[in-house]
Amino acid sequence: MNDLPSRVIVGSVLHGAYGDLYEQALCLKHYAQSHANVEMRLFAASEIRLEAFQAVDLSFAASFLYWTEIERQIEIAFFLQFQIFDTELNTDVLEKLSTKCLAKFDRTKNILPWVYMRQHSLIPAKSEAALGLSDMGRLALPKLEQFCGIKPEVWSKPTISFLWRYRSGPGAISAKGQKSESYLVQEYSAMFKRLIERFNAHVFVFGMNIVTTDANRALTDSKYPSFGLDLPADAVTYMPGASWPLELELSTRATVCCGHASGFTEAQWIKRGRGMVLLDPPPHYVAKLIFHRMPLFGLSNFSLISALIGPSSTKRTEDRISELLQETTTS
Repeated sequence: MNDLPSRVIVGSVLHGAYGDLYEQALCLKHYAQSHANVEMRLFAASEIRLEAFQAVDLSFAASFLYWTEIERQIEIAFFLQFQIFDTELNTDVLEKLSTKCLAKFDRTKNILPWVYMRQHSLIPAKSEAALGLSDMGRLALPKLEQFCGIKPEVWSKPTISFLWRYRSGPGAISAKGQKSESYLVQEYSAMFKRLIERFNAHVFVFGMNIVTTDANRALTDSKYPSFGLDLPADAVTYMPGASWPLELELSTRATVCCGHASGFTEAQWIKRGRGMVLLDPPPHYVAKLIFHRMPLFGLSNFSLISALIGPSSTKRTEDRISELLQETTTS
């Protein structure tokens, strides 16, 4: 792929969960920036994702279309495709393409965003490689803040963004080894209450207190519980799950970001590279980080392992968040 002609058009399908799309797009932006002779054309495997990622600045690509337009893009020389072994990508997209078009995909090599990002030092991403909001996204963000009742003065005080992503059932990350939902809700409620009282902090909660309806089921992937944390009403804002890219952008404004293992928290670290605390990661997720040598969340292999077998992870978490808040309030 390094010995390319003077100009070549390369395609790629963004697919999977929102975090997958974000990491795939980050890698593809780096690839386009590293190959001046490449014109990138992107496609979305899902109409929901296509609409949501209009808020992301994908201007490094010449176009971003629904996958059904692939056959019309006859100028594409080949596809640089991430996670090509993914079952949904094959079922929903690849198996519906013509043999001629499918020949432009290398289906023998499963390129992983995690590996690409590590190999090209994209964790965290340098400013020129980072993904920001598009013009549409920048216009939509203040409307989201207004809808959620977020006043500008809240950013003058210590703020914490928290993502709830409790694993259940089958998925890419096994749910085995997690503490119970009820226990974590109780522990996090008590922890954030203490932090609110100590620092006069405001907590933004992502992925909780959302009622799944027919109107938002596809948008939210039915991942969010309708319950929330037991926190003072004036010190917490529950985000509605209306836009993954916009809520990611808003979350990274917080003094400290914390949350469960997820593409959302990974994207926070990729964007910030600091002020991030991972909460109660499932053993399977920790094993994947170690296996792929992923420099996420500033954690070494030793600290990942000790986090699993050490005592009182909630106490360590509270101490670390306190340190980060203290650093900000005293600087």
